[in-house]
Amino acid sequence: MRQRSRLEAIAIMCFASIWFITMHTCIKAARETTPVAVVLWSQYAIQFAVLTVAFAPRVPGFLRAPRLGLQYLRAALLFGCMVGMFTAVGLMPLADIIAIAFFAPLIITALSVAMLGERVTPAHWAAVAVAFVGVLVIIRPGMGVFAWAATIPLGVAVCVAFYQTLTRVLAGVGAEAMLYNATLLGFVAGSAAVPFFWQVPGLREALLLAAAGALGLAAHFCLIKAYQWAPASVVAPFSYVELLYATALGFAVFGDIPDAPTFAGGALVAASGLWLLHYQARRERAARAVAAEAAEAAE
Repeated sequence: MRQRSRLEAIAIMCFASIWFITMHTCIKAARETTPVAVVLWSQYAIQFAVLTVAFAPRVPGFLRAPRLGLQYLRAALLFGCMVGMFTAVGLMPLADIIAIAFFAPLIITALSVAMLGERVTPAHWAAVAVAFVGVLVIIRPGMGVFAWAATIPLGVAVCVAFYQTLTRVLAGVGAEAMLYNATLLGFVAGSAAVPFFWQVPGLREALLLAAAGALGLAAHFCLIKAYQWAPASVVAPFSYVELLYATALGFAVFGDIPDAPTFAGGALVAASGLWLLHYQARRERAARAVAAEAAEAAE
């Protein structure tokens, strides 16, 4: 793969991370006066409208795509992630939420054994253990500062892990079909719930929600492109830009300043994830080298 493509992939991954955090900042600002159900429905409504127009000729095929049961289970997990995130941003600083949610890639390590039958080394489990210690440092149960709200992003991390693992299980299903069906389920579920909590957003809130919807679509598009243009081991580490940007934007917009334990715990979670990515990349390079040597010997 050409070097320029990798640099472009890294750049677009950074943009995706920045736009995701900006989206959550808009949601956090709107949540000051807007119920979670209204926020959630608005995001799904925007995305459903855009995707239905963009994929109009292909929608009937999406609705007949294979493994619909697993697709809708995956969609339900995504719905749970969004409920959790949109609830958490109204209760906690952004940096705390993102730091805890970054435990998800480590949970995937455990799920890959149970659901995918993959072999996980002791080094993988060590990274999971260190990251879990980091999460405990952030939420500090039993230290007098623990709040029930801290369990919400931890629940989000679990949902994200199952969601991403199911994405790998459904690798043979088209990405567009999975995206559309996930949005469809979320829109239907959100539409069923929103009448019980409905209030008309003010102009400020409506603009924030519209901006969040546009930013979310742009971020997902950039994320897909980043993984198309370069291997996960190249681009995934740059998702940790979210931690830095969430800290900076949380301070600039809301005056949130993470305390020392949050910085320390976030550093442990990030370091574990980055080390695991580096370790996996080294293993893949070694495996390719062995395969190349075997091919040469066979000639």
